[in-house]
Amino acid sequence: MPIFRIGCTGVILVLILVAGGYFFLYPILTPDRIRGDLIDCVIVPQNAETGRLWILTDGSFNYISSTKTPGRYSIGRKCLSCKAWIYEYDPVREKVIRKIKVKYDDIIMNAGILYSKGTVYHVADAYRKGEARVLLYDAATGTMVGDTKSFISRHPELSGGITKARLDKNNRTMEFDTRDGKTNLVYSSEDERVYPSYSSFLDEQRKDTRETDMFFLCSEDSHDARKLLYRATGPRRQLLDRRSALERNCSGNMKHITRHIKGFTTQRMQDLVFLQGMIYHQDDEGAIIIHLNQTGRKADRIITCVDHDGKIKWTVPQSELFDQLKIDEDRDVMTRVDLSKDKIAVLRSGNMVVLEVYQLGLIGFDHKTGKKIFTVN
Repeated sequence: MPIFRIGCTGVILVLILVAGGYFFLYPILTPDRIRGDLIDCVIVPQNAETGRLWILTDGSFNYISSTKTPGRYSIGRKCLSCKAWIYEYDPVREKVIRKIKVKYDDIIMNAGILYSKGTVYHVADAYRKGEARVLLYDAATGTMVGDTKSFISRHPELSGGITKARLDKNNRTMEFDTRDGKTNLVYSSEDERVYPSYSSFLDEQRKDTRETDMFFLCSEDSHDARKLLYRATGPRRQLLDRRSALERNCSGNMKHITRHIKGFTTQRMQDLVFLQGMIYHQDDEGAIIIHLNQTGRKADRIITCVDHDGKIKWTVPQSELFDQLKIDEDRDVMTRVDLSKDKIAVLRSGNMVVLEVYQLGLIGFDHKTGKKIFTVN
């Protein structure tokens, strides 16, 4: 049997060929595969039932670099071929419609995407060599319709230039600092204007006096882990003002608040308890809650969808979710609820519900039945 010997140069050459094949040839052969660590996702509605996913991933080659100098030792994260990918993905056909490359000058930090009024916003904060940015894409064609410079030109409040950019998807806003010393300016994607502060943005929201419903979870007396589901009804401005007070304690604050406000009511929704529960999405048809099957150092996460009357429509057990969502503090303390809750998001458009888990992937469910309809790793 012949014996082949490969020197160091040969080994390096083989590694280069393998890496080249993985980064260049393999993507060409698998065009419908989504690559990179998941950063964020939005749903762009297509009709009353479904939509397409715009998915933001980190496509950089990230590595840890250590530097030693006399009296100093530092470790930091760096990247080669620093870039983000934005995919438009049809989950029904399991097909990538388009793929957009966004070049970066450094590692990607505090980035996200937001959909509003036919436009997809890509927002990223500044980090080392990378500057803060806002990019705008037409959701129908994928064409870039604005960059940071053009976005600034539309809003005189930002004319000094952006130094920081932060995305708040819950409020559908962006927060900016500028080079001329302005801080915490708030841009609302709904009315496309810049507010001088978050409080002024909230003041505008409080002008909405329409009667509406809002779900909230609050602790059962002194049992912090036991969350009870309530629905409050009243002018939207009052709900915004008093939601945090209602969430703190079911028994004490609720009676006091409802007694002194005309037209403001609260109602316990069914005889349900959600352990360590959090509402990740709500609308006129109900709410989607993620909670635990038990308390302690180990637990499973459960997704429960309730209708407008608080009745359970469906539940999804841990076995249908990513394994990494399990609470296991002995394995990894970062799985604790308080440390991992912000890595989770729930989106809905029509009959599509999407569970988004940072750096892991997406799982889609049917809103009517809770049946899993797709997974994107």
